[in-house]
Amino acid sequence: MIIHEFDASVFLAEYWQKKPCIVRNFIPNFVDPIDENDLAGLAQEETVDSRIVSYSEGAWQVSQGPFAAFDDLCVGKWTLLAQGVDKYIDELSMFTEKVRFIPSWRFDDVMVSFSNAGAGVGPHTDEYDVFIVQGKGTRRWQVGLPCKAETVVPHPLLKQITGFDPVIDEVLQAGDAVYIPPKHPHNGVALEDCINYSIGFRAPTNLEVLHGMLDESDDFETNQQRYHDPDIATLRSANSATEQISSNEIARLKEGLNELLNSDQAKRALLQYLSRQQLNRFDEQAFSAEDILAYLQDGDEFVRVPGLRAIYAEQSIEESKVFEFFIDGDAFAIDALCTQEVQFMLSNATIERKHLSDDTLKGESEQAKAFILLLTDLVNAGLWDFLD
Repeated sequence: MIIHEFDASVFLAEYWQKKPCIVRNFIPNFVDPIDENDLAGLAQEETVDSRIVSYSEGAWQVSQGPFAAFDDLCVGKWTLLAQGVDKYIDELSMFTEKVRFIPSWRFDDVMVSFSNAGAGVGPHTDEYDVFIVQGKGTRRWQVGLPCKAETVVPHPLLKQITGFDPVIDEVLQAGDAVYIPPKHPHNGVALEDCINYSIGFRAPTNLEVLHGMLDESDDFETNQQRYHDPDIATLRSANSATEQISSNEIARLKEGLNELLNSDQAKRALLQYLSRQQLNRFDEQAFSAEDILAYLQDGDEFVRVPGLRAIYAEQSIEESKVFEFFIDGDAFAIDALCTQEVQFMLSNATIERKHLSDDTLKGESEQAKAFILLLTDLVNAGLWDFLD
């Protein structure tokens, strides 16, 4: 279960959601994009989900941020963790780029932790896949196979499990990674001061997906159909009790739900829900399309907000008249003839003059005007901005 030369196709076939593994030198020549001071600064921000987990004098303690001070909380063996750091520090895109062989809608965020020697959060299991990349320092990882370990709660905000039999017991150096599938017990213990980067993947339950789609109710409301039964006599037996609902009636109600879930409106609601990620957007602007075109012609470079990921449904470019995509719950649409240029923009951190066709930079054709107008909308929405 140790990979020395990573191959994405082999990994997907043999390991993804099947078994854990260690990947040596997952990121060659690794250099930490942030340090513990940067992490502590983020943990002081109101918008950042952070916590400190410590073990001292035989007791576990969990404190939730934001933190005004650390001295009284960082006692004994302690770990400082912050979620969604990729949404604040663009340099962490190196991790998301490394796992682009997994579709972006499955990606959740990058959690960063700093631990002193001997620290960890205890043995536990997760419901999602995760790559944990080792930064500075070293950490010992033990990973087991799914088992019926007893759950213990040493603190109201901390869930752990009892011991498990590890199939992996390895020390990670900078640039190494451990991949852990869902429900696989694991325990990581810092051997010295160290930083870890957890690349987490989302795996919503079917009920969470349903709730999420219902939250995007605007589209659903345009397609809702009221139950009807003009043939009620054929749906029920003649001697059915008034209080009884027949199998035929249940089937018709389910049929109505299936029609709703299979509608185009449900598809858009699903994409809108899956795209939501609570980005730390740039300031909203009020540029005109003429302003944006002028900046591009002058050689200005545009950069997307840290952590941004766009999603769109598979579609036939030849048959579609409109290319639609979603970012953080917002829908955007453009003439399908602009699809390739827009897809390039969505897949790259920056866009500048050299990336665009001469036709687009002239801004004269209908397609060119549509692209510039789209970029204007994205900038004004705080999703793209000028590169400083």
